[in-house]
Amino acid sequence: MYKNDIGLKIHIVSRQIKRKMDMVVNKYHLTSVQSAILGYIYRKSKKDKVYAKDIEKEFDMRRATAAGILQLMEKQELIEREKVGNDARLKSIVLTKKALEIQNEIQKVIRENEKKIRKDLSKEEINEFLRILSKMSKNIN
Repeated sequence: MYKNDIGLKIHIVSRQIKRKMDMVVNKYHLTSVQSAILGYIYRKSKKDKVYAKDIEKEFDMRRATAAGILQLMEKQELIEREKVGNDARLKSIVLTKKALEIQNEIQKVIRENEKKIRKDLSKEEINEFLRILSKMSKNIN
C-alpha cells in the first residue's frame, strides 16, 4: 500500500472516529451501528414517523439485518414499536426514555469529536472535503 492511498487514509480516520465513539457506546452496551440508528431515529422522529424500511434505506441494510438490530434494540429497551392506524403490520419505531438519555450523551461526544476533526480547517476546506467525499462515494457505487 502506498502512503497516498486515499482508501487507506479514509479507513484509518474512520477507525479513529469509531474507536472514540465505541468508548462511549460500549459503556451503554451498544454497538456503533446501534448508536447511529438511535441518532437517526432521534433526528427523523422530530419530523416524521420512523419505520424499519427507513432504517434499511438510510443505512443501506438488508431487511433481515435491520430486523435483527431492531429486535435487539427492542430487547434492550431502547425502542418500542407502535401501531400505526388500523394496519397491525405497520409499526413505527420510537425511542424509549432510556434511549433518549443515552442519545444525549452520545450527541455530546459527537459534537466534541466534530470540533476536533474540524480544528484548523477553514469553512472552504471543509466544504471542499465534503464535496470530494460525496464525489468519491458516487464513484464507488
